[in-house]
Amino acid sequence: MSVKISKSLFLFIFIPLLFQACNKKDSYQKFYKRIKNEESYIGFFSTERKCISDVNDNYLKERRKFFLQINQCKEDPEKFIDPFIKFCKKNYLVKDGCEREWQKVLTILSYELYANKPIFEYSADNIIEHCNLVFAEYPNKKLELDLFLPEQPIDKPVPCIICVHGGGWRVNRRVWFEPFAKYLASKGFAAVTIDYRMLPAVKVIDCVYDTKAAVRWVRANAKKFNIDSNKIGAIGASAGAHLVALLATTADVPELEGNGGNKGVSSAVQAVVGIATPVFNLVKSDWIVKELAASIDDIKLISPYEHVSSNSAPILLIHGTADKTVDPQNSQDFYDKYKECGAYAEIKWIPDEDHGFYEGNDRAIELATQFFKKQFIDKSN
Repeated sequence: MSVKISKSLFLFIFIPLLFQACNKKDSYQKFYKRIKNEESYIGFFSTERKCISDVNDNYLKERRKFFLQINQCKEDPEKFIDPFIKFCKKNYLVKDGCEREWQKVLTILSYELYANKPIFEYSADNIIEHCNLVFAEYPNKKLELDLFLPEQPIDKPVPCIICVHGGGWRVNRRVWFEPFAKYLASKGFAAVTIDYRMLPAVKVIDCVYDTKAAVRWVRANAKKFNIDSNKIGAIGASAGAHLVALLATTADVPELEGNGGNKGVSSAVQAVVGIATPVFNLVKSDWIVKELAASIDDIKLISPYEHVSSNSAPILLIHGTADKTVDPQNSQDFYDKYKECGAYAEIKWIPDEDHGFYEGNDRAIELATQFFKKQFIDKSN
């Protein structure tokens, strides 16, 4: 028995499939172009030429699948790396001695180019956006930030808060903290959310350089965007909290400035909020030496705890009491060191909450906004 398919039914089935195929092709080509554009930083194609023995049709098909997965991934890009590596190993495509290098470049590509998503949904009608502004330039990489400003007419420059995302110095992009920046802008602050170079492409000290470069960029461009260059703050969570805690404690330390641009401009900040902050107290956190594969001297240089002084910027520490990722004792020790040195600190405990208590809601940024208001606005009145 033959089955006849009407022309209308054929079009109903075929057209959506054709559209889907074209859409995938377009997505793949755009993603491929992004990889090409970032080749000097990621090094994927040069590593592929070095480490893959046979770029055959099966390999290219699997690579395409991997690229599309990363392009669409909004969290945890690592779950797509292992299957692709297993395919390469199963088909004896990875040359001897290349496995570690191949895994590293796939990790860099995935962390750098996956889609990511905001920490929570937030929108406001009373803000102005300036996106994709280059704030630091290196020989193989340009870093960008997004700037959000209050829309209402302002008769004097406003404080600016730099939002630094977390992710173990390895994952997430500036869009992750976009809701924090938008929230702050809707409350009358200028705010930026930044990208920074990440492991394993660089070392943690490079993340520090990038964060410092962001502060210098804001201060250098303050007049252009009606920002008060004497009222710059920073907020970060987890790895981002480590980076902003360093901003609070290491104003203009030459060894931590880097060469990302605006040389000679101060990287000092005047207030900081750290959420679930790892502070690298080596007496209690020697694990960090192994985690970052660094020497004790290197860790001391990037340890916020080691740099606390009476000149450290005022800080608010927010931490979940049940945090299993960053021990709450980090915040307690940092708070105690601040008090011991005569610097201003506040601490807010979130009872029975684990590490990600600040994700999916605005309670941490609400507390932070109150603190920044107290530091920058109330003191001026």
